[in-house]
Amino acid sequence: MNKQTIPIKQQKEVKKMKPVLIVEDEAIMRESLRDWLKDGGYEVETAEEGEEALEKIEKKEFGVAVLDLRLPGKDGLEVLKEATEKDPKIKGIVITAYPSVETAVEAMKMGAIDYIVKPFAPDALERAIQEVLGPVQVKVEPEESKVEETAAELPVVEEVEVEKAIAITEEEIPAHLEQGQAYFEAGRYKEALREFQSILQVAPGHIETRIWVRRAKEALVQPAVEVPEDEGAVEEATKVKECVWAKMGVVSYRICTRDYDCLTCEFDQMMQEKIATGEASELDEALERFKGLPATQRVCRYALKGDVSYRLCTRVFQCATCEFDQLMQDALERKLVKLSARRESLHKEEVSAKGQVS
Repeated sequence: MNKQTIPIKQQKEVKKMKPVLIVEDEAIMRESLRDWLKDGGYEVETAEEGEEALEKIEKKEFGVAVLDLRLPGKDGLEVLKEATEKDPKIKGIVITAYPSVETAVEAMKMGAIDYIVKPFAPDALERAIQEVLGPVQVKVEPEESKVEETAAELPVVEEVEVEKAIAITEEEIPAHLEQGQAYFEAGRYKEALREFQSILQVAPGHIETRIWVRRAKEALVQPAVEVPEDEGAVEEATKVKECVWAKMGVVSYRICTRDYDCLTCEFDQMMQEKIATGEASELDEALERFKGLPATQRVCRYALKGDVSYRLCTRVFQCATCEFDQLMQDALERKLVKLSARRESLHKEEVSAKGQVS
């Protein structure tokens, strides 16, 4: 992001740019967009749901509000309507993973200046913001009163020395992302960070990579906990595996033949499709029981596997509306495609070998 600069003597004459408000209930997406825009010099505030956003708009003047279409409670369009009633000058940008002509038209009627479909590159959002606020000219200095609040909100991630990033091409991004993820899963966080940073050199707006960079940096600064080898083996052997559908009382533990790996479970996929299409009315009671569990037990398939912590989930097991679930499903899809191509290649080699023998 190339920002314009002006002489220091003239900076006082520049009218202070209005801040940007991001309204997004997915923590990972919200934090990634916030970090991207702050790095670009914008003053940014965030809200997790509609009511919180409206409270902030009532107390402070924002230039742009970036609103996820699907929010808990009031949706993005309702928030946009009430926000413009409170402040007619505010401009709205709607983002969604579930686009439709109807919602796009409705958003424009309510005064949205753009309707952006997920996944998107952050620079596409920044261009839309620039149309309203103009390019950043002076780096925004946060108010002193906000410094402690921001520090408390963000995890402490220190700068970590990493080997120089590799120069790669855009075509090599998927391979390096997969390699970085493999390093991360193996606990080799510096190598993982090196792969991720290489991707950001050619694609600085790659949201998925920025998420992995954050995770790798956080893992690097966390103190390592040594566990005796025999103790770790006993703990792994005695660990009770769980199934979210068993927690809801829909199935029993004994029927699982996938070693509790929900991503490869046909039953899980079938139930998710039913929930997404509204054909799972018989699950309403079970879902209510699941919501009533203590927070430490109300976890999703990824929390059970250790990919995320239960506190990150804002969808209450509504995986069909979860961007992280989509990200993981896309990763699985890519692996399946590669596996299929590998099998086809091996089959061709086998046929060719048989032809030569005969």
